[in-house]
Amino acid sequence: MSSLNSKLQLALLNRKKGRNLLEKGFTLVELMIVIVIVGILSAVALPNFLSQTSKAKATEAKSQISAMIKNASADYQQLGIVTPETDCSGIGGPAAYKEEGGVNVGGEQLFDYTCGITGEALTVTATANANDPSIEGGLVVFNANLKTGKVGMNNDQSSLMFGGKLANPA
Repeated sequence: MSSLNSKLQLALLNRKKGRNLLEKGFTLVELMIVIVIVGILSAVALPNFLSQTSKAKATEAKSQISAMIKNASADYQQLGIVTPETDCSGIGGPAAYKEEGGVNVGGEQLFDYTCGITGEALTVTATANANDPSIEGGLVVFNANLKTGKVGMNNDQSSLMFGGKLANPA
């Protein structure tokens, strides 16, 4: 009887070992620890990602301003003078290409552009409009010296959300 008893116990042990291999998994405590770690990482990383959206939107303004300054520089080199309209349409601003044959090819612009020139100093300002309420009123200002070719963002007049020092609009 004892040999039958020992064989039964051995069979039960072997069966239990095989079942444990199939039923292995994570405990509730281990899963909770992982969830807490992921939550902490998200809390640290999320604010960094949220600020990136306004910087990405400002890239539109910066690239458009760059194109306008290049056009103005080319005009200055060829003609010796540049007289852009206040809406910058004379140097390739969005008003110059927004409609072609009655069709809006540029889509809704996030920024309105203004230009001003004093001698060889060109100032181009992009003001975020109401098409995107999250950045509305934000400013990106670039100054360019057409004679020397020196171009730079005016940090004192540009909004903080776009990499400047000026307080963000409310």
